[in-house]
Amino acid sequence: MKRSGKLVSACVVGACVLGAVGMASAEERAPSMAEFQKLQAEVRDQRQLIIQLIQSEQQRYDMLLKLLQTGGGPSGERAAAAAAAAPAVGAPPATSAPASRGVGPLSDVAARREQAHATIEGTVKVNGGDADAVYVYVDNVKGPPVRGKKVQIKQEGKQFTPAYAVVQVGTQLDFPNQDSIFHNVFSQSPRNSFDLGAYRAGPAPRPVTMTAPGVVDIQCNMHESMRAAVLVVPNKLFTKVRPDGSFKLEGVPTGSRRVVAWGPNLKPSRQTIDLGTSGARADFSIEYTGPKSLPNKLGQPYGSYKE
Repeated sequence: MKRSGKLVSACVVGACVLGAVGMASAEERAPSMAEFQKLQAEVRDQRQLIIQLIQSEQQRYDMLLKLLQTGGGPSGERAAAAAAAAPAVGAPPATSAPASRGVGPLSDVAARREQAHATIEGTVKVNGGDADAVYVYVDNVKGPPVRGKKVQIKQEGKQFTPAYAVVQVGTQLDFPNQDSIFHNVFSQSPRNSFDLGAYRAGPAPRPVTMTAPGVVDIQCNMHESMRAAVLVVPNKLFTKVRPDGSFKLEGVPTGSRRVVAWGPNLKPSRQTIDLGTSGARADFSIEYTGPKSLPNKLGQPYGSYKE
């Protein structure tokens, strides 16, 4: 706009000079009709020239303003180059080239939305046990926490029921006591630790929200034999292994994927696969380890408490 103002000022000054010359000439002698008509034509030409100049500079300003509003990018750079190369006077309105498809942040988002998905199939062999409670999940795909999802783990007959569960991040766990004795449910697992204190049958204490992926070992501080395990997964890409040891995971985003086989009292097994659009296989062989020895919530052996 500064450059436009300078050019317009120059044109106005030029017009004033012409007018002054005409006035000086008028003092010497009166112009003939032909000279008067010629002067009128020159004034019209000067006015048309000024209008064209203003239009050209306005076009440049609009293109540069559009560049600033869109934040630049390859298409914006082309617009700036077109503005800089536009003729100063009398140029027809320039037309900007259409933006290239597949360029810029919006197209990057669209590409992510259109990412291909495929299926992972395979088998899990358990050495020293069976595959009744084995799960396979994808570990390196982050999903949003679930909302409004609750899983209940009861305390009855001095046992947790169910003894294991697989839930997504954001799930709430409820621990109602259905025994006539006190229980103290707690976990010292990293990032999902909690302690509900001692309570007996009646209203359940507050639910516990699983905030991070990982295995959560759940205990009762009063009864050593009361144990449960909850696997918290980061997304919905998990499945239970079939009785014959096979599994199938559908809708997995393609790329490098870390797949994990897990089960209570089993040593987890992990492998990274390259998942293409045609799918991939992941076969596991995992070991039965048996229950882990865990201390009470004070870090000490359970002692001589009689259940």
